[in-house]
Order: sequence, then C-alpha cells, then structure tokens
Amino acid sequence: MSFLKVLTGFVPWIVFTLAASRLGAGAVGVACLLALVVAVGLIIRSVRHGESPKLLEVVAAVVFLVLGVVAFAVPASDAFLAGYGRALAAVILAVTIFATLPVMPFTEQYARESVPREFWTSPRFRAINRRISAVWGAAIAVMAVSHVVAGALDTPGSGGGVLSRPVDLVFNWVVPGLLIWAAVAFTQKAQAGAKAEQQAHANGAHEATARG
Repeated sequence: MSFLKVLTGFVPWIVFTLAASRLGAGAVGVACLLALVVAVGLIIRSVRHGESPKLLEVVAAVVFLVLGVVAFAVPASDAFLAGYGRALAAVILAVTIFATLPVMPFTEQYARESVPREFWTSPRFRAINRRISAVWGAAIAVMAVSHVVAGALDTPGSGGGVLSRPVDLVFNWVVPGLLIWAAVAFTQKAQAGAKAEQQAHANGAHEATARG
C-alpha cells in the first residue's frame, strides 16, 4: 500500500482546512471551491492512470460541492461553516469509511495496487483492510471532535494566521496531524505483521514440501 497515495487523498481536506482557517468567515465558499477543484483533479488523475477513483477523492468532491453550494447560496451559513465546516466534513468522511467497511474498506483500494489479484478476495486480506480502515475512521472521527473544539473556542476573524491563533493551531492542525501519524503507524505495523505471517506460512509450506 502506498502511504503517499493515501495521504494524497486527504489533500482536498487539507486545502479546505487551510483556506478556511486563513480566509475565515466570508470566504468559505472559496475554500470549498479550491478543495473541490483539487478533489476533481485527483479523480481525473486516477482515471487517466487506469485506476478507479478512490473513496477519499469522491467523498471530498461531493462534500465540498454541497458545502460550497450552501455557502454561496445561503450567505448566513458562512460564519457557521467557517467554524464548523471542517468538523462536518470530517464527520461525513468518518461515517462513509465505517459505512463502507463491510463492502469495500477504503484502504483496500490502495492495497490492491500492490497485492496480486488472487489475494483480493481472501478473508485475511479483507480482514486486515477492514481493521486498518476502521482505525483510520476512528482517527478521523476524533479529528472531527477536535475541529468542533476549535470551532467553539477559536475566532476565525481575528486575523494574523494560524500561528497567532493557538486554538486553531492545536485543534485544527497538531491534533489531526498526530491522529494521522498514529493511523499511519498502525497501518505500517499491521502490514508488517501480515507480511511476516505470509512469509512464515510460505516457509512452512516449503519445508513440508521438502520433507514430502
């Protein structure tokens, strides 16, 4: 599984967070538009490379399209979305990840690119990806709570950027960054365990064949 591709799937969400944080109330629609453009660009890139669009990319496109329409059509919603739009987007993403676990864990899309096709339907492959995807879903759900705290305590219109607003820095960036790091670390550990188990199974089969 390519961690770079997984993290690239989060770029639209990062763009929205950065733009909403820097621009604040009055420009949420612009932040949504920027995130939508990035998401659509990622979808087009996947299609051009002969790959199916990833869940993160599709959900981002839908979420930021809807939020953008609301922000532009209902100006009164702008202040709310400036404070809580990131939390709302994270909640939708977490719910989507959990909802698709029984059908197609989102990490399975990335894992299939480096795992032979004959293993795609194996119970072990599906179980590992469900566990990894569930951890990512939990991390994003906690991230949503962090964004809610930021929206409740921060003042987006105060100006001065992220560094001059410690609440925004901690709850919209530091905490989400640590959660992503923890999810990546868990994914690496789970993958290493799966590879070690597969190697041990292969070695055992080889020894049994040699004895036979």
